[in-house]
Amino acid sequence: MTKNINPLLLVALTLSLSFLTFSPDALAQGNGGNNFSGAIYTSVGDGTVVNANLYDSKQDVYLYGKGLPDGTYYFQVTDPSGAILLSTDPASCRQLQVVGGVVAGAAGACPHANGTLNPANNSIPVQLLPFNDTPNNGGEYKVHLIRQTSTTTIAANGITINFQSKDSKTDNFKVKNPACTLNCDLPVTLSGLKFYDANANGLQDNGETGLADIRINIFVESGFFVGTTTDADGKWSASIPTGSNYKVCEILPITCPSDAPGSYWVQTAPAPDSLGEQCYSGTANSNVTNLNFGDVCFVPARGGYTLGFWSNKNGQAIMKEGNNNFAPALSFLSALNLKNPDGSDFDPANYPQFRSWLLNGNAVNMAYMLSVQLSATSLDVRYGSLSDTTIVDARSLGLGFPTIGSIKNAANTELNAPGGNKTFTGNPLRQDEEILKNALDAINNNRLPFASATPCGVCYP
Repeated sequence: MTKNINPLLLVALTLSLSFLTFSPDALAQGNGGNNFSGAIYTSVGDGTVVNANLYDSKQDVYLYGKGLPDGTYYFQVTDPSGAILLSTDPASCRQLQVVGGVVAGAAGACPHANGTLNPANNSIPVQLLPFNDTPNNGGEYKVHLIRQTSTTTIAANGITINFQSKDSKTDNFKVKNPACTLNCDLPVTLSGLKFYDANANGLQDNGETGLADIRINIFVESGFFVGTTTDADGKWSASIPTGSNYKVCEILPITCPSDAPGSYWVQTAPAPDSLGEQCYSGTANSNVTNLNFGDVCFVPARGGYTLGFWSNKNGQAIMKEGNNNFAPALSFLSALNLKNPDGSDFDPANYPQFRSWLLNGNAVNMAYMLSVQLSATSLDVRYGSLSDTTIVDARSLGLGFPTIGSIKNAANTELNAPGGNKTFTGNPLRQDEEILKNALDAINNNRLPFASATPCGVCYP
């Protein structure tokens, strides 16, 4: 059965459809109407690859068209919906000519770059740059070719083009590396050096040589990835697309089975960033050099002698120095800023006195306990079982990679500081002295690994 349609409803529907067709949003977006002949495509600069849809960089994207009415047109780049204008220059700069039905080069007072002439049909594609990155999660863009008609106008900002949908044609495309806008077809080289940082200071000093067979990984924002390995001199290099946002990281090796059990590698350069990563990052608009990495290998400590050793017959025999009867050893200890339990200076007159002072060490006065540990470490160095120049891994104590000598010197200086001789509870220097005491105690007990003067083996799981 046929139903009668309410005339008022019919009028309302007609007005609604008219509004949808010619709404301001539709006019601004230009969503691909087909009211004029021909077709447009994105292409590479010489027009040989038409409608590629996926390009390495923004620089590679040109506009090509054929079968179009001759005349001057505007063009613009937007997000896929057409709602967000991504072209950034004035609309007067975004003009092109169509001659003989094909896009035949840029027009206007500030024209875009032209591609290469195609002598077969006299077409000249026009480059779309400059335009912003798309907010589209899929990385998609839309290009519009807009006829200049009586209803095509330029907004007051000089950039936005107001036009009717029927006066535009569109094509969508994607860009692999939107960060690149210059010389994107030419790869750039990242390079650096991997060196053995024997003194763990994060710098390549004289005599610190390159490390071979270290793995370097280069990550590029677009998903491009390069893995490389350092050569015999520790050098590495890799090529990535120009304009790429990159991050370069080393893969820290493990020690080899032939190394001493407990040995391990530590990366010293570059310094950790706010996230704790020790990588390089940036934008590769030209070749980047000196992306250098430093590593040092730590090995189990040895040579430290405890308080018990220097108070037993073995330590006593060493301190006697043959026929010297303790005199040089006691004079050596007296030259340090050693303290008694009450904070007074300790200058041992004989070995029994030293032994009693050593064995009775306690932390009621932290200066006393620090003095006891300092004396043991100092004797270790004096008699050659330890070296002042040895670097220890004291990160667990918040001290980084100090030398044994620097810890000793810091302790000796602290003990001579105003108030440093009586660091009972409440003394603000007590905490600092406790850290130094713990470091010396760990050295005497061989608990802080030593930096190896020569590299350990380089192995990977």
